[in-house]
Amino acid sequence: MRSLNNFWTGKFSFYQRHKRGCRIVGILLAVYFIIRLFFTPPLLSDTHFSRVFYDRNGTLLRITLTPDDKYRIFAPLNEISKTLQRATILYEDKYFRYHPGVNPIALLRATKNYFSGAPHPAGASTITMQVARIKYNMDTTRPIGKLIQVLAAIYIDAFYSKDEILQAYLNLAPYGGNIEGIAAASQIYFHKAPVNITTIESITLSTIPQNPTKRGLNTASGIEHMQIMRNDLVRRWTNEYPDDVSSLETLSKMPLAAFGVHDLPFLAPHFINRQISHSNGKTNTTTTLDINLQTKLEKRLRTEIDRRKNIGIKNAAAILVNYKTMQELVHIGSVDYFDKSIYGENDGVTARRSPGSTLKPLIYASATDMGLIHSMTLLKDAKINFGVYAPENADNEFFGPVLARDALTHSRNIPAINLVRQIGTRRFYKTLTDCGVTGLKSPEHYGISVALGGAEVSMYELAGIYATMANLGQYNEIKSDIYAPTKKPTDVLSPEAFFIVLDMLSHQSTPTVKIPFTKNNTSNITHMWKTGTSSSYRDAWTAGIFGDYVLIVWVGNFDGTPNNAFSGAKAAAPIYFALADTIIDYYKSSNTPVQNNNFLRPDMNISQVDMCDTVGGLAGKFCPKTVSAYFIPGKSPIEISSVYRAIPIDNATGLRACSYNPQTTHMAVYEFWDSEYIDMFRRAGIKRNTPPPYVPGCNLNDMDETPDAIIITSPADATRIVITTPGDTAPISFNAICENSTAKIFWFLDDKTIGTTKSGETFRYEIPMGSHIVRAIDESGHGTSNKFSIIK
Repeated sequence: MRSLNNFWTGKFSFYQRHKRGCRIVGILLAVYFIIRLFFTPPLLSDTHFSRVFYDRNGTLLRITLTPDDKYRIFAPLNEISKTLQRATILYEDKYFRYHPGVNPIALLRATKNYFSGAPHPAGASTITMQVARIKYNMDTTRPIGKLIQVLAAIYIDAFYSKDEILQAYLNLAPYGGNIEGIAAASQIYFHKAPVNITTIESITLSTIPQNPTKRGLNTASGIEHMQIMRNDLVRRWTNEYPDDVSSLETLSKMPLAAFGVHDLPFLAPHFINRQISHSNGKTNTTTTLDINLQTKLEKRLRTEIDRRKNIGIKNAAAILVNYKTMQELVHIGSVDYFDKSIYGENDGVTARRSPGSTLKPLIYASATDMGLIHSMTLLKDAKINFGVYAPENADNEFFGPVLARDALTHSRNIPAINLVRQIGTRRFYKTLTDCGVTGLKSPEHYGISVALGGAEVSMYELAGIYATMANLGQYNEIKSDIYAPTKKPTDVLSPEAFFIVLDMLSHQSTPTVKIPFTKNNTSNITHMWKTGTSSSYRDAWTAGIFGDYVLIVWVGNFDGTPNNAFSGAKAAAPIYFALADTIIDYYKSSNTPVQNNNFLRPDMNISQVDMCDTVGGLAGKFCPKTVSAYFIPGKSPIEISSVYRAIPIDNATGLRACSYNPQTTHMAVYEFWDSEYIDMFRRAGIKRNTPPPYVPGCNLNDMDETPDAIIITSPADATRIVITTPGDTAPISFNAICENSTAKIFWFLDDKTIGTTKSGETFRYEIPMGSHIVRAIDESGHGTSNKFSIIK
């Protein structure tokens, strides 16, 4: 205890004797820490670096220029070869680890030589002094500039470690031309990362910063001057490291193989441009792109376009996404980035275009999720009229009754429009945004046109929609940075709805919808695909899912010039399958073959049942052919098909008997269709096996089947008609049908008689603005009504 007291007594006594000096030291320490905290000179924090992009396997895709037009890549010291660090210190500043930022002896010697007028005065710049000169853009050709450089070097050395200063130097030093920093130099000159360069390459690069104009490897004279100085450094190196004598003496005499800036890659340009525009500040990015597959698909796409130039097809774009990982693997923005005649620099993957019918699977998924349809629901593909707007199918024909799956795969417009009307444009609009579609106008702007491609989307967004379908309703953003965190997916509709739609798309079995022949289709790879053609033939699309992948193909012109050859089925689909072939071959050669996936999960509420082929509904006992189909129990509209029925036929006349009598009649199966369908068949010239008339004398009031009610086909119920011409009235088309084609139909508008027609006949009438009710009544007293409104 006494010794401890004596210790502190001695310390206090020392402080009393040197009070003034201790206070000065304390003040200096306080000033030092304040300066270090608030006034530490920046080394690299405010320096702009190039952005470097690699593919998923580490292949360099592009190095960008900095704002000051330099190739300058940041590399931390632990990613720079130790050999290069030692070679740089040996050549530039042998005592770097020991001096306080300046070498006093070298500085005195240089000062003496300067003032004595020596012809070739030796330099005294240390690595720290060079960092100060480069960082603060100093003019050190005059004594005052050199003095400021010395003070700045001491200042830097006081606040940074030697490793931090060396790291700054190796990231800022000039290596010839507009190449700065060892990472850029090693990558450009030797196509290597700075951690992988050899000893002779390290020695070569270490000699350049001292005189980058004369020793840069980007010119023949630069290489010649560099080799002279490299021989000197090799001699000094072998004195320090004798074990390297034999190898370095041999290598230093060999011709130098170096690349230049003109050899830098410029791969996947549209993809990298998008990465740059979505910059997150990262200097080094390992992307999800597979450049080997990208290159193969670019070549195949050019070949396919060259084959079609004679019909005016000059440009296309494609994107490939692995929907399981949501990683973008291929991004081809145009067939030729450098072709100005097709505006090749534009990126077709990110451009917004009318998607045609490629959004229809989402419409059918929405309808399935709402319990409106399943794959075997019978829909109506018939002429429909919304006042002044009468949409049609692409082939200007109508199928009449058509199964939902065939309406989707045949891309029938009218069934899709009717489904959107039932779904509601606002609800479908929300489904689009939930799938990642952005930049849309209000739902009212599109109305039912959204079913026909009225809402513009990008290929990137369309790939997201199809990936959501493949993931059974789980949406996630497409990743292009392999190390970007994966976000939690969000649910869109039900997995059962998407499963049923995928099953629809895989049934390309009808005669007019066949998969184009490709050699790999024989390998049983299932494609769930959809074509699309925009209005006036401006865009042709094919979007599909196979294996773990979503592939989108677009064909068209960036300036919007139409071409009748721009058909989704005839232009985009063959190219889609050609690219799919290349993808399948690529993964097969990589020992990761593409395989079909089973989308049916055990936890899904899905059942299978036999339904009546071609007419839908549960197969009754008279259905001639059944097919197994999926449905959602408790949601899908399931009922027994009543199209095929057995009725008694009079043996003598062949007419329909009033009742069954085993002695005079026999039972025969006929098709029973609604009057609207009967009218469709009649217009199309299609003969159906409908029942014959009753034998004379039957009391129809006692019959089970009564004639169907009249149906108004135009204007459709709940239609809003917009007047686009001057005036406050619009010419509206009126049309109704009933089972009796010769029946007279009486028309009433708001209880006022406006005309008379026969079944299927159309007449026009000028209707004023406002809300109206139209009624149609036939001679038998059967009637119906629709509501519509006219606005301006």
